[in-house]
Amino acid sequence: MPHVGAKVCLLRCSLLSSLLLLLLRIHETEQNSYCQQIITERHLAELEELADTQMQHPGRVSFTFIDKMQLNDSICYVKAAFPLMDDILDGTRFKENSSNARKMQMVRRMYNSICVDSCISEEDDEEIMLSQMCFKDFTTSPYEMLVLVKDFFQDIKRLLQNQETFEKNCSQVYHRACPGPRKAGSSPEQHRKEPPVREGRQEPLIYITVASVVAVLLATGGLLFYKYKSRVLERPLEDGGCDPEEPERRALQGARECSELETQDL
Repeated sequence: MPHVGAKVCLLRCSLLSSLLLLLLRIHETEQNSYCQQIITERHLAELEELADTQMQHPGRVSFTFIDKMQLNDSICYVKAAFPLMDDILDGTRFKENSSNARKMQMVRRMYNSICVDSCISEEDDEEIMLSQMCFKDFTTSPYEMLVLVKDFFQDIKRLLQNQETFEKNCSQVYHRACPGPRKAGSSPEQHRKEPPVREGRQEPLIYITVASVVAVLLATGGLLFYKYKSRVLERPLEDGGCDPEEPERRALQGARECSELETQDL
């Protein structure tokens, strides 16, 4: 009987696990279906119109994003770039109450809906750290930037339609595609490179300063040693104990005494 009870318990546990897995898949499917509806063709058309109105704009804009060609992985590209899109949308402003401003507000609401409904899985700490190595500074025309925004949301829409849940861990992809320090181009990178250049220019000055200090210390030490040696040599003469002519005088005096003794004996 106990053996039968164990089998019944195992069967119940298996059925419960299967039921939970089925419910989880149903939830993921429902969420994916909902997320697919967030990005509509109208949103993409509005972004294309926004880009078209900027074609003749003479200025340039700078922003941080991900090089899709460098990463070469659509899922990881979206996961790494999605947080950066927040700054791009915030920095893209049009005249208040204009048609372009209203279109931008609609795109902004679409982006916020994707965040709130967790349509794209958040990266873990390792993914965040490694994905930052893939950040790149771009300087383009407003038109090129808005085309990039439109293509980015189009990529998300395509991945959601393919039932992608964005659960993939992209740490290895980031590590392989972006092994070095953050790569950047155009004017933002020039500003970041200035401090190392200044440090490089300071190195010869540091060497010269150290060499000068060492030379001064050696000169001071040599002068002190010379003064000390001079004092040692002068001290016996001052005490009267080492007169160079003293031995000669004593020898002459001894010779006179010996001569006087010989004269007396004779």
